[in-house]
Amino acid sequence: MIGRIFYFISSIIFLLGVFIILSPTLLIPDVIYPVRIDSTYIAFHAGQQTESDSVLLLPSDLNLKYSEIQVNTIDDLKLNGWFVSAPDTPANTIIFIHDFNESKLLYIDHLRQFHDRGFNTAVYDLRAHGSSGGNEFSPGIPSVDDVKRFTDSVLEKKGTRNLVFMGIGIGAAIALQASVYDNRCKGLVLQSPFSTYEKYLDKYAEKKWGFMKNIWFPVLMNKTSELLQYPVKELDLREIATYTSIPTFFIIGSDDEKVFTSETLEVFEASGTEKKELILVKGASHDKIAKEGGETYYNKISAFLMNTLPKQTKTTRFKKLVLNDH
Repeated sequence: MIGRIFYFISSIIFLLGVFIILSPTLLIPDVIYPVRIDSTYIAFHAGQQTESDSVLLLPSDLNLKYSEIQVNTIDDLKLNGWFVSAPDTPANTIIFIHDFNESKLLYIDHLRQFHDRGFNTAVYDLRAHGSSGGNEFSPGIPSVDDVKRFTDSVLEKKGTRNLVFMGIGIGAAIALQASVYDNRCKGLVLQSPFSTYEKYLDKYAEKKWGFMKNIWFPVLMNKTSELLQYPVKELDLREIATYTSIPTFFIIGSDDEKVFTSETLEVFEASGTEKKELILVKGASHDKIAKEGGETYYNKISAFLMNTLPKQTKTTRFKKLVLNDH
């Protein structure tokens, strides 16, 4: 009898020890507490790779002239970003909104590609990412307000004709919400948008926690709702997309392991705009869509925007005469 009690107590102590060891991994999901992708991180991991790709830490590494932008958030965090002017202005301006566990450093080539195609380009580190402030992240109201504040700073710079938000992954959810609430946005590019955040988090929890999902998923949902500042179920991109009427370009990779092709197709079909297009990049995983798409990827986005964004209205003396007649 004593032996059984001793065995039971020992088992409990052992399980508690295992729980303590594993709890940091289980209880701190990077979808809320992202990995900081900064210059030190990029330089370190570049040294571990065998690929010959050059390490890019600043737009100037690709001979781009840029200016730094720092924005104060509503909760007094600092967001850091870059702005690159087009060769000729005024020009359409694209603001890139990156995925979670990414940073502006990963979009330097995007800045160059679209700059070379005649666009102003801008990107910033989302809250709790890269060199921006904060520890907790969600694609909810605070992040949408961050887009507005960054947009304010970008539009203070002269030379923007039309404003475009381009969001990737979770950044696509932020971009879509921001476009609905900010009528200054005249075009959208949504890469790998999920259908609902609840479904996205469910897949995330299954992969991260496996059989422990039933224990930790409710905790994740409660914390996420708190950070979103609204219930998780309300972040349904299919529903939100019905409220947009601006030109929207959708992109998905055929081998995207985080967002199923069918999810992006659902958002595409639900979109309320008459001007929309979707491309499938064959053989591309979630993080390799731009790389696998190559020049075609950038050319198709650029062509769509140039063909669908509002053209600049020219004021002539004849128009003035007509107005004077009434």
